[in-house]
Amino acid sequence: MKKLLILLFISFATFAAVDDKTPIARALEFNKWYINQINKYIYPISSGHEIDSFVTSDTMKKLRHAQDPKYADDEFYDADFFIKAQYIGDDWPTNVTVVSSDYDPVCVNVYVSFGKKQDHTVVDCMVQENGIWKVQSVVGYEIYHNGSLQ
Repeated sequence: MKKLLILLFISFATFAAVDDKTPIARALEFNKWYINQINKYIYPISSGHEIDSFVTSDTMKKLRHAQDPKYADDEFYDADFFIKAQYIGDDWPTNVTVVSSDYDPVCVNVYVSFGKKQDHTVVDCMVQENGIWKVQSVVGYEIYHNGSLQ
């Protein structure tokens, strides 16, 4: 009986440590948090470690390396890594929406749009790290809404 109780406790503790949020929910949570940080002039890659709960450790290691002044000239990025833009729209912080998702053998791709008109979209490649869905990489994505192709 004692072994059974210990086994149940270990199983429960392991289950409780695993993130129960979907990759879609995590991508949305991250992007809302991130865009609001940037809007407050807080740059999460270099300010603290809260971002580590949303982004894989390998990706953060590479991003922090790229921001190191010793290497910054060699690895220049012309846009923010996570939003793939040099600016944020006035309505972005209050309008972050998941517009689609798909799965491939590498990751769950979550399409996140910013703004009321959803005129800026990125695709977050979400993977599990230690049972938690995290951003591994991000690409920009152009969505053509009805009537915009002529």
